[in-house]
Amino acid sequence: MAIRTADEHGDIIADINITPLTDVMLVLLIIFMVTATFFVAEPAMQVELPPAVTSELVTKKDGEITVIVNREGSLFVDDLPVSADRLTHELMEAARRVSAERKVVVVRGDREAAYGQIIWSMDSARLVGLRHVSLATEQPEAREGERPGGQR
Repeated sequence: MAIRTADEHGDIIADINITPLTDVMLVLLIIFMVTATFFVAEPAMQVELPPAVTSELVTKKDGEITVIVNREGSLFVDDLPVSADRLTHELMEAARRVSAERKVVVVRGDREAAYGQIIWSMDSARLVGLRHVSLATEQPEAREGERPGGQR
């Protein structure tokens, strides 16, 4: 490929070809758009949360410790499997790893999980000194012609 530096009359060509720059910028834009979807907090364990009319969409924040109780009753602290007798110890370790001043425990209990397991996970958090405990829910699906909560 030959590079021209002058036209037929001997004048220097001073045009800048921005096509390669545009190509690079579009590729970078696509890369950033694809990788940005990985920053959304999605738990590794999929649980079917119970619906609640007053539930709000919340993203994971600093200082948040997640306890997952699946339908079989298995426990997970920050996506790591934990036995029921080690839950208190693992919550204490997770609290040490979190540097935020206000630590929040979010219990994501499957709607088919045993109620006792969810209470045990909340009680374990309080035993460790984690006083801010919340339950994760999802918004119910509104039927056609209804607002969320079953109201017309």
